[in-house]
Amino acid sequence: MKRLSFIIILAFIVKLVAAQAPVVASAYNYLKSGMPEKAKVEIDKAILHESTKGEAKTWFYRGNIYLQLFTFAHMTDGIVKGMSSEDLINRIGAPENQRNYKKLENGVRYYYAYDLVIYLSNNKVDHYEFPDEEVYKALDDGDILDEAYKAYMQTIKLDPKFFKYELNPQNAELGLDRIAKLYYNDGVEKFQAEETKAALKSFESAEKIFGELGTADTNLTLYTGYTADKLLDTAKAIKYYSKLVDAKLMNVNIYMSLTYLYLGQNDIDNAIKVIKKGRAVLPDNQSLLLTEANIYLQSNRAKEAERILKIAAENDPENEELQFAIGANYDKMLNDTAASEDAKEEAFHLGIEAYKKALEIKPDYLNAAFNLGAMLNNKAASYILEANNLPLNETNKYNDLMEKATDLLLEAKPYMEKCRELDPKDKNTLIILRGIYAQTKDLDNLKKINAEIREL
Repeated sequence: MKRLSFIIILAFIVKLVAAQAPVVASAYNYLKSGMPEKAKVEIDKAILHESTKGEAKTWFYRGNIYLQLFTFAHMTDGIVKGMSSEDLINRIGAPENQRNYKKLENGVRYYYAYDLVIYLSNNKVDHYEFPDEEVYKALDDGDILDEAYKAYMQTIKLDPKFFKYELNPQNAELGLDRIAKLYYNDGVEKFQAEETKAALKSFESAEKIFGELGTADTNLTLYTGYTADKLLDTAKAIKYYSKLVDAKLMNVNIYMSLTYLYLGQNDIDNAIKVIKKGRAVLPDNQSLLLTEANIYLQSNRAKEAERILKIAAENDPENEELQFAIGANYDKMLNDTAASEDAKEEAFHLGIEAYKKALEIKPDYLNAAFNLGAMLNNKAASYILEANNLPLNETNKYNDLMEKATDLLLEAKPYMEKCRELDPKDKNTLIILRGIYAQTKDLDNLKKINAEIREL
């Protein structure tokens, strides 16, 4: 009796296993016939059954079925009445066949695969017919492509070499490539429609799949990084821009964007690393040079700023802003308490030289004239202070220091007067000039400027 029961159970199992093979075959036949809505029902059963869920072909068929279902559900997306034939073909491709259609003025019928027929009048879309379109759209729950992706990945896991010549795509890798491109195109369309969050999701899906295939599309990575940047998703923007930087792309905007993202996080070290990588690819790019110099200036790294600014100035010798920046950097060095007196003296002379170059290029450059005059004035003030602190018996040294101070003040005078001419109401300019007039005993001008200051 027990033996008989065993035979009955065994026969039942064999029968059940045998019943599953036709399910897979049925799904395949529906797929080949362009009926993904029916193929889906069959293949969804097959991936759950013990006898078929471990077979590569089951999962490969599922990938193709879901991919076909997605294609059908979106086959008519973007086709609108009045669209030109050129725009139509650019969107969905050339028709397989076409015929005249007398019921419309200059009417033509475009025939596409799977019974899609588009009617045109005077080279513009009038309407279309696509049987079961609503059925396909209803089956698209938003996860169809993701399910196709999972199916192809499972196919590769079970049998990376599985191949079906008569299907399109013919293997899982080709299917994954097609899905990635669909996500990419969807991302572009959503970005153009200002659906930025949805666009980023699609771009990232495409990025992920291309990465798994070992392929790369720098334009896609750029879109993904830019979209994340637009959404203020700094972590993701850094991730994708960094890929492009590592790929040594010759696009200055990528290096600049990534640098500013790091600066926004106060990550100076990584910002400098990015700029240096950019300069290795684009060594003569002024934007990168100036950005690096500004980073050094803002972080009080004057010697490094000096080196970069000199390179930038050599590349653009007629740029007064660069000369001003060089002068301002030397100005900073004068206030560096750790610098030696010799270093400060050199910085003073080089700063004066830079400001003068800026004024040679642009004679009415107010900031350069003010900084130059102030620099000379401050140096004179230091000589006067030093002289006043001398012992009474060091008359010669006192006279020498005061003479140097006077010479510097007389040199500063025309620059400060230029500032007064360009901006007559600036109080700082007037105060410095008052000191110069007083120290050089220019009493007439001293009287006038005191009156001007009182009127402010």
